[in-house]
Amino acid sequence: MIIFLDLDGTLTHTTDSYFKRMKDGIDNIDVELIKKYVFPGALKFIHEQILLGNKLYIISDSHPNYVKAIAKQIFDLPYLSLADKPNDKKTQDFIQSNNELKEAFSNKNNFILVGDSWLDIGLGRLLNIRTVLTKFYNTTELEVRDGIGDDRKKIKYGPTYYANSFEELAKIISNPLENLLALEAVFQGVSSSKVVKFKFQKHANGFTAFRCLARQDDGECDKYARADMYYKIDRQDRSTEFLNQLATSVSNYLKTVESQNKFNWDYLSYVSDKKTTTPPNKMEQIFDIVQSEIPKVKLFEWDENVEGSLRNQPNYKSRRDFIAKYLSTYKSFDLNDKNIIVIDDQFTSSATAYEVATQLRNRGAKNILFIALFYLILPISNKICPKCSKKMQIKINRNKGSKFYSCTPPQYRGEGCGNIINIYNEQ
Repeated sequence: MIIFLDLDGTLTHTTDSYFKRMKDGIDNIDVELIKKYVFPGALKFIHEQILLGNKLYIISDSHPNYVKAIAKQIFDLPYLSLADKPNDKKTQDFIQSNNELKEAFSNKNNFILVGDSWLDIGLGRLLNIRTVLTKFYNTTELEVRDGIGDDRKKIKYGPTYYANSFEELAKIISNPLENLLALEAVFQGVSSSKVVKFKFQKHANGFTAFRCLARQDDGECDKYARADMYYKIDRQDRSTEFLNQLATSVSNYLKTVESQNKFNWDYLSYVSDKKTTTPPNKMEQIFDIVQSEIPKVKLFEWDENVEGSLRNQPNYKSRRDFIAKYLSTYKSFDLNDKNIIVIDDQFTSSATAYEVATQLRNRGAKNILFIALFYLILPISNKICPKCSKKMQIKINRNKGSKFYSCTPPQYRGEGCGNIINIYNEQ
């Protein structure tokens, strides 16, 4: 396997502004100082991966003088400096200039990119390879460009995996399928209880947590993100096998939740469908198949006179207002001091999750776990329209699940000419 490693924040604890002049090539490189900031386990990880036959490369945005000194004198690894992440041109050129990398790149499963920033995840997505978001340090600084200190942005870019230690990273590399997110793993025929830990908020008497089981890709990404499967939920011809896959991923995660034994979960519920939803009762069908020891109940109902669609609401506020107006909890249930898990199909703006949690807390609920099958990751693409030179977006045919580049025209909230390029015909 080819492992691309970010440098600062991934191998060395050098994201602090103190090191900026060195990384920019302004100050002399103090290698002995940097050695003191190598993350524990980094050198051991590199040594073990090399013994396993894997090839490691450092891919860094920092100045050549800095990267060369650190890569050669500390890690003894080949490198690319001034990579200009997340743009992939320099990394693509680097791959094409190396015969071994060039040959391996024909199969994207030969590659994995490891980094601590959204820039690393964005680069990996443009290369269509798997990514690992690391968290080897804590910071109180917020660096706008790199997104350092902004965990939400990193998650929204949709890394394939998460690692809090080099031991976890090694396990991911050794068993990539088993470490996929729970639903993405099911689509590959394996079992996993991994989830995206999107939010954890403590309250005076409990907590609210949001968890997601798969990525809904928007733009370039590795092959394990499955927007095509999300759109399949709304199709009339969706199969029982597909519904079982969705439910299995929830069941796999719930086993982990229930095994923690910190407290008892009182209710397992779901965000019910409006009567106008097609196909009808789509979430109820999935919910009924989910396996769990937690008592299943229907806690939510939509107003029969609901008008419009949540999907057509233009922003977070209008979505919250729409849900607050038309969705409510059944009054027949006593929710005071109850621990409640709620399942939904998608996490986008988070309006549904927050409104559901708010309604439950207003009814006295103590601990709330909101589980979404999919979450929509941020868009990224580097395809330029050959007709008008504007940036194209990747779209998905909701009926067929096929992807295509679209130079989105104004009638669909874009600025392009309407040109379409079928991705599969391109490859």
